[in-house]
Amino acid sequence: MIISSLRSFSLLYLFAAMVATSALAQETPPTPAVAAPATARMVASERQDFATYPLIVDRIAQRGGINGNISATRTVEGALTRITYELADNAQIDEAATEYAQRLGRAGFDIVYECEASDCGPTFVRASPGYRLDAERFRTSDDNQRYLAARKADSGGDIYVGVQIAAGRTGVAVQVDTLRVKPREIGAISVNAAQMANDLDTQGRVALYGIFFNTDSTEVKPESRPTLSEIAKLMAERPSLKLLVVGHTDSRGTFDYNIDLSQRRAEAVVGALATRYGVQRNRLKPWGVGYAVPRASNNSDVGKSQNRRVELVVW
Repeated sequence: MIISSLRSFSLLYLFAAMVATSALAQETPPTPAVAAPATARMVASERQDFATYPLIVDRIAQRGGINGNISATRTVEGALTRITYELADNAQIDEAATEYAQRLGRAGFDIVYECEASDCGPTFVRASPGYRLDAERFRTSDDNQRYLAARKADSGGDIYVGVQIAAGRTGVAVQVDTLRVKPREIGAISVNAAQMANDLDTQGRVALYGIFFNTDSTEVKPESRPTLSEIAKLMAERPSLKLLVVGHTDSRGTFDYNIDLSQRRAEAVVGALATRYGVQRNRLKPWGVGYAVPRASNNSDVGKSQNRRVELVVW
C-alpha cells in the first residue's frame, strides 16, 4: 500500500514537474541572447500572444509615465514575453549591461537605444518597463539605472528587446521584455469599394483598418495600397461623392499630441489619394480627432488596436 502510494506520488510529482518545465519553456524569451544567467532568481514571467508594447527608444523627460512620453517610444505589436529576475548578490549593473549588449550584438541585434543613470532622463524610472510591473523592485535613483533597446530583423517577424537593470534595496533586478512582431494579415482587414459604399449609404461612415503608418510617422506604408486603391475606385464610381478622411488614435500620449498626429495622418492619406490615384483634393477633407471618438475601451491592447483607424465620413 505504501509502495503504491509512493509510486502514485512519484508519478504525480513527475507530471507536475513536466507541466512546470513546459510552462517555463513557454515564458522563455524567443532569443537566447536575453536568457537569464544560471545564477539568477526568477521573480515573475508572463506571455501574451498579442500585445501593443511601447518600447523606449529615446530620453524620457516628460511627466505622466509611459503615456506622457509616447513620442520617446516605438510602438510594436506581436507576441510579448516579459521576465523579471534578480541577479546574484555580487552582480554589478555596469557589467550586466555590457554583457547584455555584447550578447545581443553577437546574436545579430542592432542596439536602437541605450542609456545609463541621468542620461535616461529625469522621469525615466516611472516610465520604465520594470517599474510598470514591479514599482517597489525598480524604484531606485537614476544613478542605479541602466537600459537598452535592440532590434533584429527576422523572416518570422522582427524581434524587439528592452532590458532594464536596476540596483535597489532588494538587489540587482532585471526586466527583460521581448516582442516578436506578428505579420499583418492584409487581406483580413481589407474593405472593397462595394463594402465601403454600403457602409456609407447605411451608416454615413466606414472604418478602415488597412491603412498603415510607422510609429509616430505620417508616411503611408506600402501595405496600404489595397485599401487606397479601393477608395479611389469608390470615388471614381461615385463622381459626386465627397468624404471627410478622419484620423483616429488610441489613448497613449497626450491629447494634443494625438490630435496633431491624427490630423497629419489624415492629410497624408488625402495626399496619397490625390497624387498616386488621381482623386481630386476638393472632394476630400482631412480631419484629426485623436482619441476623442473611440470604438472600444483603451484599457486593453485589443481595444487600442480597434481605436487606431481611418474613417471615411460622407461630407
